[in-house]
Amino acid sequence: MKKLKTNYKKFHLIIYSLFLILFICRTTFSNDIIFNIQGNKFTDSDAILSLLKEIPQTTNLDYSNEIIKTLNNSNLFSNVEILFKENIYTIIVKEYPNINKIKFDNNDRLKDDDLELIIKEINYNTYNDVQTKIFINETIKLYESFGYNNVNITYSKKLNNENNTVDLFFDIDEGKITKINKILIYGNKSIKSQEIINLITSKTKSLKNLFANNNFKPAIVERDKFIITNYYKNQGYIDINVQYKIEYLQNNKVDIYFYLEEGNSYQLSKVDIIDSKNILSKEIIDLINSEKNSFQSDQKFFSADNIKNFRQKISDIIINSGIDFFEIVTLDQVSENKVNILFQIKPISPKYTKQINIIGNNRTFDYVIRRELSLAEGDAFNDIQLKNIRDKLLSLKLFETVDINEEELDDNLSNLTIVVKEKQTGSFNAGVSIGTLDGFAIVTGLSEKNFYGTGRSLDVLVNTSNDNNEYKIITTDRLSYENDADISYKINYKQRDYSKSSSYKLDTLSSGVGLGYKLNNNFYHSFDLEYVLKDYKITDNTSVSKSILDSSGGNMSFLIKNNFRYSTLNPGFISRKGNYLNFNNTIETPTSSANGFVRNIISLKKFYTLSNKDIFAIQSKIGNIFSLNNNDILTDDKFSLGGRWLRGFDNYGVGPRNSRSSYIGGNNLIATKFDYSHEITNNTNFPIFLNVFNDYGIIWENKTKPTHSDNSLRSSAGFGLKFYSAIGPIGFTWGFPILDKEYDIKRMFLFSIGNID
Repeated sequence: MKKLKTNYKKFHLIIYSLFLILFICRTTFSNDIIFNIQGNKFTDSDAILSLLKEIPQTTNLDYSNEIIKTLNNSNLFSNVEILFKENIYTIIVKEYPNINKIKFDNNDRLKDDDLELIIKEINYNTYNDVQTKIFINETIKLYESFGYNNVNITYSKKLNNENNTVDLFFDIDEGKITKINKILIYGNKSIKSQEIINLITSKTKSLKNLFANNNFKPAIVERDKFIITNYYKNQGYIDINVQYKIEYLQNNKVDIYFYLEEGNSYQLSKVDIIDSKNILSKEIIDLINSEKNSFQSDQKFFSADNIKNFRQKISDIIINSGIDFFEIVTLDQVSENKVNILFQIKPISPKYTKQINIIGNNRTFDYVIRRELSLAEGDAFNDIQLKNIRDKLLSLKLFETVDINEEELDDNLSNLTIVVKEKQTGSFNAGVSIGTLDGFAIVTGLSEKNFYGTGRSLDVLVNTSNDNNEYKIITTDRLSYENDADISYKINYKQRDYSKSSSYKLDTLSSGVGLGYKLNNNFYHSFDLEYVLKDYKITDNTSVSKSILDSSGGNMSFLIKNNFRYSTLNPGFISRKGNYLNFNNTIETPTSSANGFVRNIISLKKFYTLSNKDIFAIQSKIGNIFSLNNNDILTDDKFSLGGRWLRGFDNYGVGPRNSRSSYIGGNNLIATKFDYSHEITNNTNFPIFLNVFNDYGIIWENKTKPTHSDNSLRSSAGFGLKFYSAIGPIGFTWGFPILDKEYDIKRMFLFSIGNID
């Protein structure tokens, strides 16, 4: 028994010793950090602690500094101090007052709701100098986006110490909208100033467009810099450098100066494609090489956009072959103004979408964006597809910016977030055209590219002149994303006065539906079905043609139209280089009350830049129309010759006619114009060209032979001046008939403002 008691005492001593050791170790190596928060009268301590990130095992100076930084960045406190001893942090804060209410005065352009959106976006809930400055700056930026560049914002505050809140009162002096007075381009040698000005978004008013939006917006000018840079790079000038300067004038206007350093033009030398991992079959490689050979033969200079488009072709070929998980790395080598391009095709790990989220589309409906996507939830995707989606959404011209963010959930699953920034899509335009051929004309138009957020465009056009009036409404919507097909509906009402030339007036009301889509970047096809009502009003029974007299009154017809258009012309008023080909086919069905015909028109244009100042152009038009019922074609459906297509002669001045006031026209037409233009000004934004021309034309064939009809060739030659002024293009032309007939109506001098083609 004594031995058992002794063992029990030893065991008790061992247990006590173990507890003592554990207590000492726990006290010595404890990692429990204690926070003591002081000064927070209105902010809950737990809310403050929730702002802190990872807690260290021991107190240290670095973490104290991290606490101060985190709490200062929260914008809740005007001052933060830290005291620490052993495992205790004492945090002493001085709170900013919470904002109770905000009142705005004198804000007319931006309403309270607009300003409250800014407050929400920047989380402006507590009053402090930093947040207040951010709010004022963001408000000024928003005003600048509408052209208000002299905004002055002041504020006062009323502090309630009892509950630590503040009332803010902002007084906004909006000022007036700043207008653009002039846009000047310097340093451009290869591309003319007017061509650059036509590219950019910033505009000045002109007679051709009296209601152009010439509000000065700094963000738009910055974008214009990008547009000019990108345009030059696509012409081979990859070293282009663009800068700009804004000169503020006393009348609340600005002059914008763009300064360009073009550098050298680079040629595309060679394109190589490498499949080092052998993921492509021989058939696919052969197909890609065939596209490559065609691409290289068409390229005269290096173009970033053309390289991007060819890269997309390669991607499409690979995807269509059933391969989804790949990337194309583009490398370039520059040497002696030549560029070699290498496309490396590499396999990548599979990636699939889980969710596709869209944010930023406050106005545009989600489905407008989603219908453009080539992806759906659960689909495989790669970086090339994401870039293509971004480019496609930008091409809609509904958004200023589009970003696609990828959130990786695991190795092969991701959420995609499409972030868009919408832009203004409506515009109102008006302009004036004056000329000896068309008289005085006013053109006004209302255009909305995103009608009620549906992505549908709505265009209203009114064109009035002495002898012609036209009223048109067109609405267009996307039908298919796969080939960018658009469906359109249109109503058009025209009034034409042919009293002087053909002794009748014509009112036409048409409505129809059309489908249009791109075949490639330069090639476009459209197909239209139209229902047409015509009302012929005879002004002189003795001279009007028999076919028009027989059709006097109302007539109904159905039209089927096909149009193919190919263009590589440079943008802008002045065509300097490129090709244009247009084929238009119109079928009036035999069931129509008037006739039933097939009409084909081919238009060709080719422009050559001979030097920096010299342009040579060839333009041709070929037309044919024939009756499906073996009837005489109505005069307004036939071809006419004269005016701009045969200078030196009047509109309806050449071809078959019964008398001076009874122009008949013909079933066939061929006209060709040769123009040589030389710029006679130096380094100006408003160039003047001396133009020398030679025109040829012939029009022939009618079922019933008119009084005057010899089917002979006509020709003219002459010269003129084209002045691309600040109010619009102005043209003076002197034409002299070389081959003519005594019954032709001549007009040797032409003057035009707004339309000088």
